[in-house]
Amino acid sequence: MKFWNRKWGRVALAAVLTGALLSGCAKGEAGKEGNAGALGTKEITLDMMTFSHTNWPYKENWPIYQYLKEATGISFKVQPVMSDYTTTMNLAISSGEIPDLMMVNSLNAANTHGASGAFVDYFEHLDKMPNYKKFLEDHPEVKAAILSPEGKNYFMPLYGLEQQSRRSWLYRDDIFKKHDLTPPTTYDELYTVAKKLKELYPDSFPIAVFNGLSPLVNMAPAFNTSSSYYYDYEKEEWRYGPTEDNYRIMVEYMNKFYTEGLIAPDFMAHKRKQFNDLLLQNKAFIASDYIGIMDELPLMLGDKASEFSLDYMLPPVGTPDGKSHNVFAGLQTDGFAVAANSKERDTLLQYLDFLYSPEGIELATWGKEGETYTTQNGVRKFKDDYKEFGDLRTKTGIATIGAHTVLDMSAFESMYSPKMQAAMKIAPEHETKPQPRLAYTNEENEVLSMVGETVKKYHEEQIAKFILGQKKMDEWDAYVAEVNRLGVQQVLDVHKSAYERTQKFVNEGK
Repeated sequence: MKFWNRKWGRVALAAVLTGALLSGCAKGEAGKEGNAGALGTKEITLDMMTFSHTNWPYKENWPIYQYLKEATGISFKVQPVMSDYTTTMNLAISSGEIPDLMMVNSLNAANTHGASGAFVDYFEHLDKMPNYKKFLEDHPEVKAAILSPEGKNYFMPLYGLEQQSRRSWLYRDDIFKKHDLTPPTTYDELYTVAKKLKELYPDSFPIAVFNGLSPLVNMAPAFNTSSSYYYDYEKEEWRYGPTEDNYRIMVEYMNKFYTEGLIAPDFMAHKRKQFNDLLLQNKAFIASDYIGIMDELPLMLGDKASEFSLDYMLPPVGTPDGKSHNVFAGLQTDGFAVAANSKERDTLLQYLDFLYSPEGIELATWGKEGETYTTQNGVRKFKDDYKEFGDLRTKTGIATIGAHTVLDMSAFESMYSPKMQAAMKIAPEHETKPQPRLAYTNEENEVLSMVGETVKKYHEEQIAKFILGQKKMDEWDAYVAEVNRLGVQQVLDVHKSAYERTQKFVNEGK
């Protein structure tokens, strides 16, 4: 199973498990490999720093960590970080007091600190990590996304949750049914149905978008472009979307939506709460967001949940060459890093390798039989104590950052609503191929931080003005000329160089 084909399900997970089994690390042979069996020979407590999500904040008594302790002998003194993780992480590293195990929130951060000697290079220890080694051999595209510029590996990926976080277009199917409306398939139809909804609900802003210019990220594939630098797999070249003619067409639609009150006047300043409120208060009916809100938002209404319904909508197309695609980012940006100076380095490496084994994947996904799930006629089922996926995470810690490496996402399907289950089957057919995840040298990072940030700032300022009507669209060519002058080609050259280097490392490893 290849990661980038995005068809995660029982067949895909079976391939992961089979690959791990073939590595000779099934439960019955764990002792031979010095892996899971060796882990249970002593009990130790290690330090770990990880994120604490606002929707399911870390709890010291989460059962998942007790189950992991029972299986491996390792328990953790966790430092949960709710906000500004980057600052907290950097302070810990610069102080020299690095936790034994910590989450890093980007490949670049892992590579930067790893190159300075803070983190372990996993590639130097693959002889002790057969499950992880096998996983990377079976998933070369994942391997390509976790390398350093020198071909090392300081970043251990998380695999599975990206499927539940996929972007999508959604619509209030209950409202559409009430007024005999049809979900739009093109941007012209999107405009038409939004206008009709505005007539029916004058105080509404039918299309819900939020958080600066981020909505353009998921809109761009409909116009056969991108909101940033991107690799065009068909033409096999690096391009810059925000200067392309199709990008201009997308901006013209956004200006039209804004001018006619079809999106909120202050949508750029809106955050998650304002976005949720618009949908929950019948003031928005079409949205581009993570697919999981289909099941999450109704729960916020409590007893009135039956009065609210969201369903998956095929992405509308904006231009003749556009695609009915949502953006699929692929691998999560978070990963594990092991402190190079940890006194229990080898034990930690065994622990992480265990999480890639069939037994580890099963434990991290399901928890413990009789406590988090039951088995009837050979079929596992999560206990009725957990209303849905988010509730399971909140109460048990299962599928929270820090408690897994690989998850069998098909295990959670039974917790989804029927509409969510159907959407998860359709969505992979309407997604972009993930963009390459690249590692940059210090010199390349300097270009990205100086030239790249200058280009980004100017681009975002000008696009915002075009959308808000503060600049006329006949000034587009002048914008393109100036943003190119600021150094677009320099940044494209960096991406091209980094991509070619990564491909070389991957091909050498085959």
